[in-house]
Amino acid sequence: MRRIFTLVIITLCNLTLYSQTIIGTITDEANNEKLIGVNIILENGGGTSTDIFGKYSLSTNEGTQKLTFKYIGYKDIVKEISLAKDENKIINITLESSSEQLSTVVISAGRFEQKIEEITVSMEVIKPTLIENKNTTQIETVMDQIPGVNITDGQANIRGGSGWSFGAGTRVLVMVDDMPLISGDAGQVQWSLIATENINQIEVIKGASSALYGSSALNGVINVRTAFPSQRDIDKDPLKKGYLKVNLHKGLYDFPEREVLNWNGDKRRAFYGCEFLFSNKYENLDLSVGGNIFKDDGFRQGEITDRKRFNLNSTYKSKNIEGLSYGLNANFLFQTTGSAIIWDGLDRAYIPLDDEITTTNGDTYNIDPFITYLNGNNRHSFKTRYLKVINDNSTKEDDAGQDNQAESYYSDYQWQKK
Repeated sequence: MRRIFTLVIITLCNLTLYSQTIIGTITDEANNEKLIGVNIILENGGGTSTDIFGKYSLSTNEGTQKLTFKYIGYKDIVKEISLAKDENKIINITLESSSEQLSTVVISAGRFEQKIEEITVSMEVIKPTLIENKNTTQIETVMDQIPGVNITDGQANIRGGSGWSFGAGTRVLVMVDDMPLISGDAGQVQWSLIATENINQIEVIKGASSALYGSSALNGVINVRTAFPSQRDIDKDPLKKGYLKVNLHKGLYDFPEREVLNWNGDKRRAFYGCEFLFSNKYENLDLSVGGNIFKDDGFRQGEITDRKRFNLNSTYKSKNIEGLSYGLNANFLFQTTGSAIIWDGLDRAYIPLDDEITTTNGDTYNIDPFITYLNGNNRHSFKTRYLKVINDNSTKEDDAGQDNQAESYYSDYQWQKK
């Protein structure tokens, strides 16, 4: 009986101790945007963080104590708060951006956000500036810039490891937004489906990661993270609406050194294309729409590539349920390529034997619905992906037996508690 009485007294003391509450909203000083995940720390070590709407609620004891508001990329603010017994206070804070260089934050190493200097595996991170400076339309060109990583016949190899096995699939797991982008039949990476115009960063783990990602990651992981519109980039000028980027490019093939190989006469073969990206925030909706149109005449007869790709990223923050957000990401690729296996001869090396060209009409697309719910220090996320690959191969004999289709379904649920 004495123990029960003591337990009741302790419980009542604890309830009395934390009957004071501080609530508020934290925003960006420049544009009044609500900041998510701001840390509010008490001097005794307790604390909380803001939800998806920038709101926080913190129970504490009475008296005077210091509150520290910390957020990556912003200056810290320290407030001294005095609370009387059973008093509740509203403390709204605006944070000022800091000009200090930010640390790179990665997800692939542990499937949650970490600073790159804190991880224990070998990792490289590629920023979108490298992609823009290289003016590349294929992500494989960018991957060749990483030491120890090379692309052979469309398959990734890390540090000389076996990147791909016929019938078994890839040994380097390629993902977009933490979900695999590998065909369901041959386990091939769908490089052309990756939107180079809308990339936040590329994370490359050099080493086995099968404990986290399965047998496809025996040789490493390449994770492409797409970008969402940033209010700080879009609304520095209140009159500015959205962000639009357009890139145009064109290149020419040189004539062969041996005149006998110049099957195309005086006309130069060329490749050219256009890519665009539009991003904006509409109240509770974040929206990005992009596309890429590319054509390559090829320097060999009949090997023409014609590609059209479009992408969509969207996130909607619920007005009725606090902390709930959901959206849809999608990529659509329509591509026609020509290829030849055997050439006509030594002096006709760029002309296929018997004019046999295999034309592949490849339609590939992925649709990714997702939902996220933040409740206090808990974060629930559910991601799904539907990936379909269609290959219609044809020669002049019109052999339809080479056609194939593959479908993949993927889902991933995560619960995180800070």
